[in-house]
Amino acid sequence: MTKKSSLQTERATLQEVASLARVSITTVSLVLAGKAGNRRISEDTHRRVRSAAEELNYAPNLLTRSLRRGRTHILSFFSTFRNREEDDQYMDRMVAAVENAGGHAGYDVLVHCNFNRSPKEIYQFLNGGLADGLLLFAPRPDDPLLPLLRKSALPVVIVNGRDPEKMYPSVADDMETGIRLVADALIRNGHRRIAALSSNEPASRDSIERVVFLRTILREGGLEMSPSEIIPLGSGDAVKAMASLMERPEPPTAVFCWHDRLAYRVLAACETLGIQIPDELSVVGYDGIHWPSATRHTAASVKVDLNSLARKAVEILDRHVMGYQIPLIEAVEPVFFTDGTSLGHANAMQRSKIK
Repeated sequence: MTKKSSLQTERATLQEVASLARVSITTVSLVLAGKAGNRRISEDTHRRVRSAAEELNYAPNLLTRSLRRGRTHILSFFSTFRNREEDDQYMDRMVAAVENAGGHAGYDVLVHCNFNRSPKEIYQFLNGGLADGLLLFAPRPDDPLLPLLRKSALPVVIVNGRDPEKMYPSVADDMETGIRLVADALIRNGHRRIAALSSNEPASRDSIERVVFLRTILREGGLEMSPSEIIPLGSGDAVKAMASLMERPEPPTAVFCWHDRLAYRVLAACETLGIQIPDELSVVGYDGIHWPSATRHTAASVKVDLNSLARKAVEILDRHVMGYQIPLIEAVEPVFFTDGTSLGHANAMQRSKIK
């Protein structure tokens, strides 16, 4: 037969190894799998099979072998945001945490990044046998993937979300405690006029939940956040937004930003406008991630341990992959508050304006 050159890209087959070694395919399979000990296969046959495999640069088709055994030892990660921006510190850390957690649990991680498919095509790809289970990141209750996945036998764990049908286990940070920590810190520092910067996208679940809950907690403490103090701000001009906010007759003494990326944009805008942080304005974010920004400050924030979040999600998914029948788990991972340098006391002048 014609031998494959080292430059050929087609995968060598067992048949080619068997032909070069002048033995059967069964013998090649047994030798390469290390199962030839009890079959009385000679040392010379062992040598010829291994030499042929090396010469042809043979590698087993791991996917075929894994599917035959019912396991691939791969977990999928799919973000229902369906986009991945460059320099996204949050998702970079989230994916890295999932990769580390998966590796420690004995899995490789397949991170899906083609968001041009239809929901049905995405479902077919996720459920196509490449992975043992799926980590589904931040789905909205009406995400079209959920009803499709519920028809499959694919093990799924939701990360940063909940399944409204109570079918899939989930892991999320303790948002309610995090927002209570924000409210406590602001009130403890004498702040009474508090604004919130939310997303300008109505479908942003985290933005809505965090701002609405903050408003609720503040009301419980006797502070009313009016609708005019909730300002939607997307990727637009933070300098213009902050200038307008601080030019009000009674400007806020503190601003809550629904995530840290926005908090650092606000801090940079305040630097541009000459607003003194935290003497004139305190800024608080959420996630505990320091984003690159033209500011010398570190945002006060609710710290979310993404590594812990990922480890818990992989642990639960692994148990489902292994077939363990366990009750529905809706795990909540602890959070804590970090002061940074952007949180200070409402000064005497600001307090006097409130009276």
